[in-house]
Amino acid sequence: MGVIEIEVDPLPCKWCRQPLEQRRWWAPKRFCGRWHRLKYRVMQVVGFVVDLLT
Repeated sequence: MGVIEIEVDPLPCKWCRQPLEQRRWWAPKRFCGRWHRLKYRVMQVVGFVVDLLT
C-alpha cells in the first residue's frame, strides 16, 4: 500500500510571520517555538486586562 500525501500550504507564525513547515494536516503549527507561543499568550492576557479596565 502506498502512503497518502497531502500538501498543506505553509501558515505564518502568529508572532513573527515566518512561514512554518506543516508536517501534520490535522494539527497545523501556529508558532515557531514555545517562546513565540508564550509571548502571544501573554499579550492576549495583557490585552484582555487592558480591555476590561477601559
